[in-house]
Amino acid sequence: MSDHAEELRRLVGDIVGGTPVADRSSSELWQTLWGLGLPLVGVDEARGGSGGTYEDLIAVVRTLGEYAVGAPVAEMAVASWVLAHDRAVTEQTTIAFGVDAVYEDELSTLRIPRVPWLRDASAVVVYDRAGSVWYVEVGTPGVEVREGTNLADEPRDDLVLRGDAGTRLSAAPPMPQVRARLALLRAAAVAGAVAGAYALTRDYVMGREQFGKPLARIPAVASSLAAMRVAGVQLDAALERAVEQLSPANGTSKAYLAAVAAAAVVAAETATTVARAAHQLHGAMGVTHEYPLHHYTKRLWSWPGEVGSEAHSAEYLGALALEHGESAVWDELTR
Repeated sequence: MSDHAEELRRLVGDIVGGTPVADRSSSELWQTLWGLGLPLVGVDEARGGSGGTYEDLIAVVRTLGEYAVGAPVAEMAVASWVLAHDRAVTEQTTIAFGVDAVYEDELSTLRIPRVPWLRDASAVVVYDRAGSVWYVEVGTPGVEVREGTNLADEPRDDLVLRGDAGTRLSAAPPMPQVRARLALLRAAAVAGAVAGAYALTRDYVMGREQFGKPLARIPAVASSLAAMRVAGVQLDAALERAVEQLSPANGTSKAYLAAVAAAAVVAAETATTVARAAHQLHGAMGVTHEYPLHHYTKRLWSWPGEVGSEAHSAEYLGALALEHGESAVWDELTR
């Protein structure tokens, strides 16, 4: 991790650490994050961004996950990065991908489901099925927001478009590159939530006693706690590898896309492993509303698969292996 990324990680900790876990998704906290420019990290300052690198943004998103913060930092950062290829960034923007869209009302209406934080955005960057990119202002005629949430009670709204809505963004990067960028940020958020759930569980089993000794000294408990830790380290390694592969070809190489797919698969598996083990080790305490564990595990159950499913990522890796051979894919992921 670079010095700049470490400084950003500490900054997020200073901002969020003193706030109760239940209040870490408040609009007040979001305005603080926005005011500090954290959702614009990785976007050129000349285009209205905060500067910095994608690695810096990864550090911010991972740290927010570690503190169980629900905020559209990743989505806005990616949307703003896309928008900055055409124009300066001046407002809060989210992103939507038409690959999941469905037509309604005899093909006159297009609905893109589960767009993150759409209701709070001024505009949305939309990639349609053909790969064209549009800038759509929320609240204009022909644009409707149907509100919904995920398991963690974070906004996942449907974007409904009628007629011609939006302005074409001709200089936007291709959709696979953008989806990979967002998928890796989602994996980083999962890695942060994994770290937070692990820390909470470790402190719990170290502090609770049974039969006159800490729960952590019971072999089965120690083994389960170690499995959580190993899973988290594995995910961080997958993230680091993908970030390393971003720069050489500006996020378009097969090595980078394969590394992102691998990170997405590892993130999904790790989220399941850690959420299950955390609740098992907490017992009845882990299901109470007042205890903070559910702020982590609900996100671990929600975030993986929101930018392409685990199966889709695994199929992509499988297709590469069929095309180039298993050893070639392994070499790309590990060299």
